[in-house]
Amino acid sequence: MKFLRTRLLLSAGAAAALAQPAFAQEDASAADDGDNVILVTAQFREASAQDTAISLDVISSDTLTEAGVTQMTDLSRVLPGLQVSQGGTALQIFIRGAGDFSTTSYNDAAVAQSFDGVFSARTQWVAGTFFDLERVEVLKGPQGTLYGRNATGGVMNIIPVQPRLGEMSGYVTTQIQNYDGFMLEGAANFPLGDNAAMRVAYQGAWRDGYISDDSDDDHHQSVRGQLLFEPTPDFTLRVLANYQHLAGTGHGQVIYAETAPNGPGIVPVPILPADRWTSINDSLNDLIGDLLGPPGVYPIDTRLLDQDVTAWGVSAHLDWDLGPATLTIIPAYQRVVNASQSFPTLSFNTVDPYTGDPSTSNGHTLEARLGNSDGPLVWVVGGYFFNEDQHSVNEVALGFVSDTAFDAQLNTRAYAAFGEATYSVTDAFRLTAGLRYTDETKTVDAHRYAALGSLACLAGGTGPGGSCELLTSAGTNVMGTYSATRLNWKLGVEFDVGLDNLLYATAATGFKSGGQANADLDPYLPEDVLAFTVGSKNEFADGMFRLNIEGFYYEYSDRQENFASLDRGGAQVSSLFNAGKAVAMGASLELVFRPTDNDTFSFSGEYVDSEYNDFTYRNYRTTNPDPRTSCAVSAVPNGNSQIGFWEINCDGFQLPRTPTWSGSASYSHVFDLANGGEVEFSPNLTFASGRWLSAEFVENARDDSYLLLNANLSYRSPGDEYSVQLFVRNITNTAVYTGTQQYPFINNYNGLDIAPPRTYGVRLRYSY
Repeated sequence: MKFLRTRLLLSAGAAAALAQPAFAQEDASAADDGDNVILVTAQFREASAQDTAISLDVISSDTLTEAGVTQMTDLSRVLPGLQVSQGGTALQIFIRGAGDFSTTSYNDAAVAQSFDGVFSARTQWVAGTFFDLERVEVLKGPQGTLYGRNATGGVMNIIPVQPRLGEMSGYVTTQIQNYDGFMLEGAANFPLGDNAAMRVAYQGAWRDGYISDDSDDDHHQSVRGQLLFEPTPDFTLRVLANYQHLAGTGHGQVIYAETAPNGPGIVPVPILPADRWTSINDSLNDLIGDLLGPPGVYPIDTRLLDQDVTAWGVSAHLDWDLGPATLTIIPAYQRVVNASQSFPTLSFNTVDPYTGDPSTSNGHTLEARLGNSDGPLVWVVGGYFFNEDQHSVNEVALGFVSDTAFDAQLNTRAYAAFGEATYSVTDAFRLTAGLRYTDETKTVDAHRYAALGSLACLAGGTGPGGSCELLTSAGTNVMGTYSATRLNWKLGVEFDVGLDNLLYATAATGFKSGGQANADLDPYLPEDVLAFTVGSKNEFADGMFRLNIEGFYYEYSDRQENFASLDRGGAQVSSLFNAGKAVAMGASLELVFRPTDNDTFSFSGEYVDSEYNDFTYRNYRTTNPDPRTSCAVSAVPNGNSQIGFWEINCDGFQLPRTPTWSGSASYSHVFDLANGGEVEFSPNLTFASGRWLSAEFVENARDDSYLLLNANLSYRSPGDEYSVQLFVRNITNTAVYTGTQQYPFINNYNGLDIAPPRTYGVRLRYSY
């Protein structure tokens, strides 16, 4: 496939804040021959990041290695403005205020994840893919024309190393760290004659949990295999298969309270435990027993914590150069089987309690596009098909108060046609326009059961296992069909002020799917966003100095938020609601200074001013929900103390997980050794200001600012045949909270997700 190749000096986008090893090594060779650059394919054609007129961060393979990125949650300490947390077995990703808290099967993420060009239907499918990677591309802001639905916050492209013709090569990496951590990773590339090659890669991790109940551990194994066929220079076929199993204890939460929980008979817990990584489950039994009855009425046995996720998929990439254009076809299938038990302030199980069947997702995608990247008109047109069938099980246990299972058959089907073109009016001035039309339909057929013995089913019923089926207020099960169409667009202009100086401006739209929640609630509407971006990417003094700046303005309509509430039937649910309008505006800055071949200074920072302009919703509760939110609460006229008649107004609040200030800084110095090897010392830091962790806006759902310090000391042999790295991360053992969930029946009692404590270890790598 022919691509537009630009030969500028190395750029790795805003990831330079932790990219000092990659910059120091790769940029030197780029300056020597002008050809060794990191290329990106964010716009379905190859170009350097400095030449790409979009909000784009690129994390090179060397940067991923130096930063110790082995799972997606590690990216939070690499990129400013990116917040990644774990919610049960699902990933929660936020970029510049756009993201999604929900961990169920009924909705989609706002930041689309794509592995090897294939959209991931469930976030679990990409959780164990961070090994043997070429790079990770993070596109910020809506990507509605090329990537389509569910990319209002952006796109994360995870790109593996591809097989290489005529080459026998590979590597083996092992890592030992505290918390009894051990990681083994490797890849092997085999030539299969002159026109074919195979690449096999593996990663296995075994580490105890960071939290006191051994949760937040890492036990996973992943295998990837690829076959590449290139019978002629114009035709390439690559087939990929990927398997991963996530095991261990899984996600956990900790105690955190700026203010003590309140409610009848509640005994205050310690405001801040001495060990911030103390599990919330260690004290929850006593609290629930004091609230609901004698000890043992609501036992939480953390030995039941279990993560059991199996994901695998196959895909193919066909590229055929037809002369005037290149045809690309990408069919793919992915399957996720989830049989996990977690306690995010309550018992949450993804296994059917009556049949023992796990939750499953089966996704099919097909993308076909035709594009040309030569000449003054660079263009791409294509079509896309997506279908996902799910058997979703969500069992929520709150003792005898509420013990409910949601068993559903879900389907999502979407079609899209898209096109984007860039025309060079002159050698330095270009215009871009793009359109994408999407037609999607979602269906939900869910049955809700109250377990025998719970308050809702004391006498038993006709459901499975003697359970009682809970019907909606309409007297039926939770069911419905949601359909939507959208025409998203993009307009852009870019101008080369100089050889290494680019000015650009874009306006674009995007949308995130709506749907029917797993509750007796109205369907939630699609989320729409309108975004404006102005930026400048520059390199000076033959690459010694890089300065990239960008300003942005995002306006959201019908923004989706997720939190716990009661539905019309009085059931406790965690569901999506529409929050009306919200705005996020700000600027980002990247500085890289390389005064010598051995020294690199880097800084990346981002400022985001965000708030809700229209966020009013109803809370279905029998009592005043004022203690459960910092927002204004009022009773709807003639509706006081009736379910469904409390109105909560959160206008003016900052968007969750959107710090006003965030960024990172680093320094790298390379010591050249007499034998041709080198030693590199590279300290770095990341920081963020205070931020809300959920849209419930309770006192204990806000975290203060933080600053994390990390350092690496690496030795690389002559020719980089082997290397040894000593690392320490979070040197000061700072507690950084990344998400939260409020306990349903204890006001202001929150379980919080927490980033890792101080970790240290050694990493060994051998390449051949």
